[in-house]
Amino acid sequence: MKRSLQRLLAPLAVLAALATANPHPSVAVRAGYAGDLALGLEVAWDCLLFQPPLGRLRSTLDVLYLDARPGVAWSARYLVSPPLLEGIRFGGGAGLGYLGGLYGFVRGDAEFDLDVGTLPLPAFLGLDAGYATGFTEGAFEGVFAGLRLGVRF
Repeated sequence: MKRSLQRLLAPLAVLAALATANPHPSVAVRAGYAGDLALGLEVAWDCLLFQPPLGRLRSTLDVLYLDARPGVAWSARYLVSPPLLEGIRFGGGAGLGYLGGLYGFVRGDAEFDLDVGTLPLPAFLGLDAGYATGFTEGAFEGVFAGLRLGVRF
């Protein structure tokens, strides 16, 4: 009886958390350097099941194109906004990607709110830098840096 109740309540708790979450999604175009020019698109959202009391825990999904090869990357990052610096967020995170093979990476991030009166959505400028290491042969490995320009919904 107790086991079946746990099996029922666990999915209901997850569904309740997802139904009441506000993921604060954002979309950004990105350009950067990782041994060659890298271009792509980033979609990011707040973690739906857990948020720390200070800052934001966000997931990102990047679709990128580097050195005539398409790739994809997912990361979890933590961003915090210092009290005296409204509109600026700093943080970092880690993730996994595929570009010629599976790789892992760590990254540091900074985001700056942009006041663009002609846009109906809040815009931002993001900077990131990090290091990737390949887990399989042919995977991307090395230092990367990038610039993002996007909007939040």
